[in-house]
Amino acid sequence: MRLSAADLRSRLGFDFRVIQALTSPALGPIRAYASAAELARKREVSVEAGEAGQAALYVVEYRFPILVAAGKRTDSASARFDLLAGGDYPYSAPAVQITSKPLPWSSHVYSPTGTVCLGDGWSNARGRMLAAQLIVHVMKLLNFDEPEPGHSGWNAAAVTHWRDVMKRQKLNPDLAYPILPVSITHGITDPNAGFAPVAPAAPEAGLFAPAAPAFAAVSPTVVASVGNDVGRKPSAFIPAADPGETSFRPIGVGR
Repeated sequence: MRLSAADLRSRLGFDFRVIQALTSPALGPIRAYASAAELARKREVSVEAGEAGQAALYVVEYRFPILVAAGKRTDSASARFDLLAGGDYPYSAPAVQITSKPLPWSSHVYSPTGTVCLGDGWSNARGRMLAAQLIVHVMKLLNFDEPEPGHSGWNAAAVTHWRDVMKRQKLNPDLAYPILPVSITHGITDPNAGFAPVAPAAPEAGLFAPAAPAFAAVSPTVVASVGNDVGRKPSAFIPAADPGETSFRPIGVGR
């Protein structure tokens, strides 16, 4: 079921706060916009508007060597993240498109349009994967930091190059990935952790207020990975609600 308008704004505001706090030498500016029309006008949202849940589209600049052909690299790439493109955020996956040229040479990037294939991570997270985690996920894909895909994706030559020439290694082994800001995520440093809404919450506050932990520790279970390795057991956190519910609750609290 869809989030209410208030809860969607709360979720988008939480995403904005986490994204704005991401830091890494490999990340350039991250610009937030209310819509594609506002992006075309180059009118970024203010901090106040972003925290109020009005940021729905981000342009992220990645600053690290990225393959654009066999043996050829570029120093940076820009990607657009449209959070609401799927129509049911956060349950539907955002649309991600590389907007810079030349396009990355990757099985995950569709060369005619720059569209990025995200894999199953977002859908498997059932709304608990943050937009900031998706930014890191795409960063890993561009760095060939993933397990054996088992398919050729949109670029069989790139997969063959990774297997035979790169020997299944990362393009940049020492690349520093951003980590989630602990001041917002309550000390949770596992980048693979799933995030669930807090409850109860006042209607005007929304369900994603970071004033209290938005997750609960339990026995390990499968959650969505920031990498492309869904199916491992990388985290000790599970969603606080059933996927069909619109009213979320902490682990251990009755309905």
